Amino acid sequence: MPKNLTKFNTSWFSRVDSDNNPVQIWLKSGSTETTFRCSLCQTNDLNCGNQGWKAIEQHMSNYKHKNILNQWKQNTKFTVLSSLSPSSRPANASNSSSMSVPVLEKNHKDKLLSSEDQITKAEVLWSLNVAQKGFSYSSCNELNELFPLMFPDSSIAKKFSIQSDKMSYVISHGLGPYFKKQMLEDVKKADKFTLIFDEQTNNQNKKQLDMFFRYWCNEKQGVVNRFYKSVVLGHAYATTLRDVILESFATDGLNLNKLLMLGRDNPNVNISLENLINTEMKKQGGCLLRIGGCSIHTVHNAFKSGMTSSKWYVDNFCLDLYSWFKCSPARQEDFQSVVDDIDSALEKTILYFCITRWVLMGKVVNRILIQWEVLCDYFLRFLPEKQSSQIQKNKRFDNIKLVLSSNLAKVRLNFVLFLCQNIFDRFLTFFQCEEPLIHLLYKELTELYRNILLAFLKPDSVQQKSGSDLLNVDLEQSSIWLSDKEIRIGEQTRKLVPSLSFDEKKTFYEDIRKIYKSIGAYLKKNLPLNNMLLRDLQVLNCSSRTDLSSGDQIVRVARAIPNLLNDSDIDALENEWLLYSIEVIDRSWFVKDEYVDLNGNNHVKYHRIDDYWNKVFVILTDKGVPKYPTMTKLIKNALIISHGNADVERGFSINSNIVTENRSSLSESSVNGLRLVHDGVKFFGGGSAHKVVVNTDMINAVKRSSSVYREELMAEKLSIALFNKKNAEKETIQNEKQQHLEDEKQLLNKQKNLETQLKEAESLIKEGTNRLEGALKSGVLSEVYAANLLICGGREKLVCVSEQQQQLTDELDKLRLKRKDLFLHEQSITKKMKICEQK
Repeated sequence: MPKNLTKFNTSWFSRVDSDNNPVQIWLKSGSTETTFRCSLCQTNDLNCGNQGWKAIEQHMSNYKHKNILNQWKQNTKFTVLSSLSPSSRPANASNSSSMSVPVLEKNHKDKLLSSEDQITKAEVLWSLNVAQKGFSYSSCNELNELFPLMFPDSSIAKKFSIQSDKMSYVISHGLGPYFKKQMLEDVKKADKFTLIFDEQTNNQNKKQLDMFFRYWCNEKQGVVNRFYKSVVLGHAYATTLRDVILESFATDGLNLNKLLMLGRDNPNVNISLENLINTEMKKQGGCLLRIGGCSIHTVHNAFKSGMTSSKWYVDNFCLDLYSWFKCSPARQEDFQSVVDDIDSALEKTILYFCITRWVLMGKVVNRILIQWEVLCDYFLRFLPEKQSSQIQKNKRFDNIKLVLSSNLAKVRLNFVLFLCQNIFDRFLTFFQCEEPLIHLLYKELTELYRNILLAFLKPDSVQQKSGSDLLNVDLEQSSIWLSDKEIRIGEQTRKLVPSLSFDEKKTFYEDIRKIYKSIGAYLKKNLPLNNMLLRDLQVLNCSSRTDLSSGDQIVRVARAIPNLLNDSDIDALENEWLLYSIEVIDRSWFVKDEYVDLNGNNHVKYHRIDDYWNKVFVILTDKGVPKYPTMTKLIKNALIISHGNADVERGFSINSNIVTENRSSLSESSVNGLRLVHDGVKFFGGGSAHKVVVNTDMINAVKRSSSVYREELMAEKLSIALFNKKNAEKETIQNEKQQHLEDEKQLLNKQKNLETQLKEAESLIKEGTNRLEGALKSGVLSEVYAANLLICGGREKLVCVSEQQQQLTDELDKLRLKRKDLFLHEQSITKKMKICEQK
């Protein structure tokens, strides 16, 4: 602890917060001279010894404190008493009897809200609850009749009126846009933000692109993940996704150069999208931070690669078992009777297994193994004896019977369970957390890969290596392989191996080695253990600040994050880090709880890393200015680097609850409204609708939603009318173009006839000239006369045909000019129709 600690000062009771609320309402002295408590937040002792009043100001700015204070103020009223008896005066308060002290008295009426606003507030709260719980809009019908019966003494319940149609536009055009506006304003305050995205096919059989923002929220003083928007697509090409993102940013006034990175999974289309976005940013003088795709997907796919290489088809067996009992009460009843016969206890039903879901196969296999004996009795004895006719030619039964009849199958399942529980589940579960974990990713990936290698390779080839050295281990080098007896398969699996025959043992160990090699090869190819930035980000861990290399690491991190710090900032960062490395840090800043379990093992729970850094950021110099401003800016933006796509994947579950098979007609605006409100309830109310503070802006947004919805409908009708009008014009143009083509065809035919006539005229002139030459040689005057007639006739015809040709050429030029004008007009109409379709 630092020297010269600041003691709690009773004069602080007379101060007010930034909203002019007296702090004496909630401020209490702690159990020691250097601590304080908040009666609103019901905290334990909070330390003010290092920062004095600044520590109390920090607590006042905390989002949770503000939220509780606002809720209390809504349901209470201030009463100022000119004097207080000693018994009513707060502890450690001044002894001045003339001091005016604000006291909160309970008052269940909404302060400053009109009767109409109180009714709207009730409708807002119900709408928040509908979106959060995934209720259908039709469930709101007849509430105006139900609530007055439930609450006959309430004037608000009597006037409460929100049906399905109103609920729809309140969410899509009132609350949804309100929460989106709040979120966008918050994002724009951040130095940088990360865009996390993914696509899925929803229950409408449409490709739905979901986008989330990850950024440092000044209000909550930490890293947050917020839903941004959903876009329904047909084809999800990289160029299509790029256009959607760029158009969304432009529409919402977001600066593309503030985009730090894209949080994505690993398909080629997403890699191409990252390249396209980076190209667009370079045009504006920026660039993306690129650390690869989602490591959770990589680890899961490695597990899947191992399972596929074994050809055990464990996933097929799990699905067969689930499908056998699904939607069949008769089979479930028969299974229960078998359980009763053998005097066993029925465990939970078989879980549905999907290979694309994380952290699931272990749970499914575990439940199967727990009920293994009962399943064998049911499929191998009960069904053949009692229902032999029903299982004849039943392929699913034959597959299940084949597995349950095999000793090798149970051994395999136990190994799969060991693999899930001891290697994969911990990593996949841990990195699905919302809190910042990027500082732990490199270490955890290294440990995961090392554990895989140690499972089938000799320790001396692996233990002392990390990063790129681990990736250089040759998995095909048989000299470093463990023997069959040494390879890690789990204790329960080891106990079952002796029951196998010699050939079964040989096959089993060959498969185990193949699984480990396949998993290792996939991880070796895809893990970012060569990424210097990921390795350097470990410096953000509170335990790394005293490392000798930490100064170099933090500078490399600063250089890696594009367009954040300039050269002078990095110089200042080095100085600040030196001071930070010798700072006296209270253990309570990063340790949340310590306890000893029943076995005598010590356990430590740590605070979120952004909670720890938030305490560091508010440390002041003797002059009362922030001690680490540059470090604060860097670390806030380093912590928003995505460690995985779990937030978007969780959003898919929310989508499934919102866009159910019975609600497949929901519009894109309704889907976005529901998702935005769901996110708003989570952000402002911790997932509980009743904890969201309903302010006047929210009430006004709901009041305006009806008019906004009608205006949109009107605009849509006008757009449709304009579209139909332009479509009619387009059809008219098409008809005119067709007529012009026919006219041109006729003119061209006439031109061909004139060319024939022209050749005939030239032929007459040529024939007359030849006859004239012959007549002049022979001296026959009649021939001269005939020749002259031919020449004159040919010349007259030539002049006439030439005039007709010129006339046809002029007509063709005019016709082609008209066609050009029609083409330009058609292009203009097509553009306008596309605009109408977008609206």
